Amino acid sequence: MSGSKPKTFSSGAGLVWKWQRLVWWVFAVGLILSLVGTRGMLDRVAGSIDHRMASSRLADGFDVSAIVALASTPEAPLQVTQSGSASTGIIFFIFMLFTTGGIIATYVRDERPDVGNFFEACGYHFWRFFRLTIYLLIALIPVGIVGAIAAAANNSIDEKSISPMPAVHFAEVASVVVLFLLMVVRLWFDMTQVIAVAEDEKRMHKALRLSAVLVAKNFFSLFWLYLRISLVSWLLMGLALYVWMAKLSPTSNIAAFLISQLAILFWIGTRLWQRASEAQWYREYRAAVEVRQPVWTPAPVVVAAPTEPAVG
Repeated sequence: MSGSKPKTFSSGAGLVWKWQRLVWWVFAVGLILSLVGTRGMLDRVAGSIDHRMASSRLADGFDVSAIVALASTPEAPLQVTQSGSASTGIIFFIFMLFTTGGIIATYVRDERPDVGNFFEACGYHFWRFFRLTIYLLIALIPVGIVGAIAAAANNSIDEKSISPMPAVHFAEVASVVVLFLLMVVRLWFDMTQVIAVAEDEKRMHKALRLSAVLVAKNFFSLFWLYLRISLVSWLLMGLALYVWMAKLSPTSNIAAFLISQLAILFWIGTRLWQRASEAQWYREYRAAVEVRQPVWTPAPVVVAAPTEPAVG
């Protein structure tokens, strides 16, 4: 299969809509963890600025200097709450790692995500995906080295060049290259998870090799599928950020909260859209491969008929 079918892009969105309870579930868990993680910060910040004249600089808008001054107070409420936010972030990461197996299994099978079967798939694939995460961290090391080299080269160009534009253009090109490498690695590991679920592959190093061959042979169709959904995600996030910063007044707290949560909901939806489209693509790929495989039939065996003895 040299290219993805035209319906893969839209059918992936159809799968997300069909099993949209997965999106709402992830969003609800993230929202609850966010509220828990920021509750302590709200209490400490309120105790620090409730009786200060400078509090209006934060209540009526976003003032960077006020944030810096708040962080430098003896109580340091922003610094104290960093550990709580980090803890909720780790919990959400583990939650997503746990549920990824059930989510991919739902999209691969295209079956109703029954609670029992869903959690069974989550637990069945959890340790496989945990090992795969370690492989992912190792695979990101070369990308980090490329980014560090690009940053050092950009500083060198900025110091030697009279005009700032060469460094700016180099930074733009380097950012695109690093982003491209990150997306390729992400696509590679996404398809590894799909193969691990669809083929029930327990050895992650073998699944990585199979996925690498699959992505290399079908790179343009897979990457174009992945990139299109990423562009939709970036567009929606940029639009939400523009409305938040340019169209809302500093005192529109409820509207800002709703827009931010809507942006997060769209981000979760587009990410699951990518996973659903990858699962759909792999299903179509496997179906096409099975159709093209020749069916071997043994040659017929000719058995000679017994000869009757001649009658003299």
